[in-house]
Amino acid sequence: MHLHSRTGWLLAAACAVFLGAGSAQAAVGVVFVHGTGDQSVSSATSGYWTQSAIDTMRNGRPYLIIGYPGATCAGYSQCSWGPIVDQIVPWMNANSITSFTVITHSNGSSPIRYMLGHTGAVSANGNTVNSVTSRISQVIFSAPDLKGTPLANQVTTSGSFLNIANSVVEFFGGGSYNNPAVVQQRTDNMSVYNSNGTFAGGLGATTVGGKPISVVRGNRVYANLFSSDAHCAGYLYTIGLKAAALLGWGSFSAATDGFIGSDSSGYFGNIIIDDGRLNHNQSRRGCHNSGYLIGQKVASAPIPAPGSQTYAPETNVQAAALACNNYYSAYATDYMTDHTVWKYGCSSTMLNNGYPEPDCLISYGYSSSYRIPSTASWNPFLNPNNYPIYSEVCPDSWQGDGICDACLVAKYGFDATTGSSGANDCVQAPPGGSNWCGDLAYDTYWGVHNYAVVQALH
Repeated sequence: MHLHSRTGWLLAAACAVFLGAGSAQAAVGVVFVHGTGDQSVSSATSGYWTQSAIDTMRNGRPYLIIGYPGATCAGYSQCSWGPIVDQIVPWMNANSITSFTVITHSNGSSPIRYMLGHTGAVSANGNTVNSVTSRISQVIFSAPDLKGTPLANQVTTSGSFLNIANSVVEFFGGGSYNNPAVVQQRTDNMSVYNSNGTFAGGLGATTVGGKPISVVRGNRVYANLFSSDAHCAGYLYTIGLKAAALLGWGSFSAATDGFIGSDSSGYFGNIIIDDGRLNHNQSRRGCHNSGYLIGQKVASAPIPAPGSQTYAPETNVQAAALACNNYYSAYATDYMTDHTVWKYGCSSTMLNNGYPEPDCLISYGYSSSYRIPSTASWNPFLNPNNYPIYSEVCPDSWQGDGICDACLVAKYGFDATTGSSGANDCVQAPPGGSNWCGDLAYDTYWGVHNYAVVQALH
């Protein structure tokens, strides 16, 4: 398959002049949203997630730990999702965050679901939800409560016999059972919220508001005293969750992490972890390799659809760049090597910095005084020095193969479809669709530049 022929390594030294200025222009980050409980940023960091789990899951990316009243306020209330928005906006601006992954735990899924379904809502500080959701590249729900939990039914029912150990009730925000977030998680209430549009995301959906959704969950509680698996993140938590599972408090079915049933955590989304030894507490602490796997998912975050990115207005962007988001800086996955690569994009400073920046050429048709189409040796896509192991650079055989190749656009101004002359193989997919795109990128695994094939979502 000819795709494999595109994975020749580019010499880092040869590309430094062409590409070195790009990666500092923007950043890709991670946002952590805790579940039920009134947490400050400090308590959410040290007590809820723990720094070691955070560092594993963020995988080197800039990150933000959210603290908000997750018990006092239900997920649909402005006092819940509003502080999340108001913390993300200044963080994005201060750190030049152009896209980010959201990682939630437990009922932290609810305010995010509300945000994805109500992008026009405005926070108490006057920030629109869309200013945040437009930059979300993907959402990872860890042990999400998407349909509610019978445990909420029990502790909010008058005369309930339950006085559950602190190791379990902590997930409901401490000793106060009848707080708004717990009432929200009753199965009868969640049925209403799921059906009336309060919370976005329907049965079996893989995206919500155009954002890919991944789910990490456990399906039972493993409490063997002599197993390190049971002791990860605290054995007392495991015992409490095991008791809840045995009594059926966490689920109407046998499959449960002790707190949330698999019917609720698997209501929608792509399930990327379904572990029989990962209980509800352990899923926020990265136990049993879950933190590493989440970190890998973070590293391969898709490139968001073109949105309100102020540094690259779409009005002047060429069709090929719109199809492949070439103007957009982000991490992506090279589908030939499965390595994480950095797509450079094109900021306003890169456009006129005196060098032929590859993505500027594709996005705007020029970079400083250099223009496409061109067969000139200065063109970084056509310079043989950038393809040291190939005798032919950007062969015409790549035309019309279903991949929008930036090098062909640089060479001819289009990537022709099979059997046509001058037609554009870089037609942007409709909303919800995607394009396969070939482009120069930085391979973070090998630390060199590479011609990579990535998927651009729209």
